[in-house]
This record gives sequence, C-alpha cells and structure tokens, in this order.
Amino acid sequence: MIIGVISDTHGDFRYVDECLRMMDGVELLLHAGDFYEDAQKIGMGANLKVVAVTGNCDYMVKGPSEEMLAVGSRRIYLTHGHLYRVKHDLALLVQRSKALGVDVTVYGHTHVPTIFRREGILFVNPGSPHSPRRGEGSCAVLDITRAGAKARLCSLPKDVS
Repeated sequence: MIIGVISDTHGDFRYVDECLRMMDGVELLLHAGDFYEDAQKIGMGANLKVVAVTGNCDYMVKGPSEEMLAVGSRRIYLTHGHLYRVKHDLALLVQRSKALGVDVTVYGHTHVPTIFRREGILFVNPGSPHSPRRGEGSCAVLDITRAGAKARLCSLPKDVS
C-alpha cells in the first residue's frame, strides 16, 4: 500500500496540492497533527481516506493524540511527537514505539523532514509544507509491502515553497 504522509500544515493549504501531486497514487493519507481539521479538509478535497492525530497547536480540537494502524501485517504508529519531546531527543518516542511493537512510526512537530531506522523500526517525519525549518517544504510517501516498509521524502520545488 502506498501511503501519503503530511504534517504541520497549520491551516495553510497553499502547498497541499503540490504535495498531493508528488504523492500521486496514494491510497491513504496520514496527517501527523497541527492542524487536525486540515486533515479532514484535505481528505474530502482529494477524495482520500485520512487518518490524523492532534498536535500541540490543536488547542480546542477533539481528536486522538495517537493512532495505531494495521496495513497488512505491518503496524504503524501515528503521533504528532510533542508528547514525547521530539524537538529535544527521540529517546521517548523510540521507547514508546518499541513498547507498542510497531514496524513504522510517523511523527511531526519538528518541521524537519527525517527518515531513519532504529531498533528495527522505520521512523518517518515528513517535515512541513507550511513552515519548514530546514530547506524546502516537504511531505513523504510510505510504501508498505509484504517484504517490509520503506519511505521517501518529497521536497516542494523552491518556486512553490
């Protein structure tokens, strides 16, 4: 299954269409928070199923702070990351992911796109199309197969971000 991953849109839809274009063919969209309500609008506009979580900027919004998904035999954990202090250290997020026994952890909050493996878990942070902290705006694509999981980052063209 091909899964689009986006985070930290913060109510700004100017770059979402370009992200969706770069994620061509996705069957599901994961939104890792900030803003939870953006996820629903994106899903409706793109006719995509969306799974989303709340972030630190979703003050008055009711929604889950974390989600677990099963895609085939793979387990995906979705969180914004602020509850695990990911701007300072990833140790708490890694610990939580190990405790959950997941194959993939998707998080946001830092606005810095990152893909890495630790303790056998694939970690994916798509960055932010709205306000990147390093380089251009970004999103990610996650590919889940029987053989495993892999991800790639998609950088928005400079004239877009």
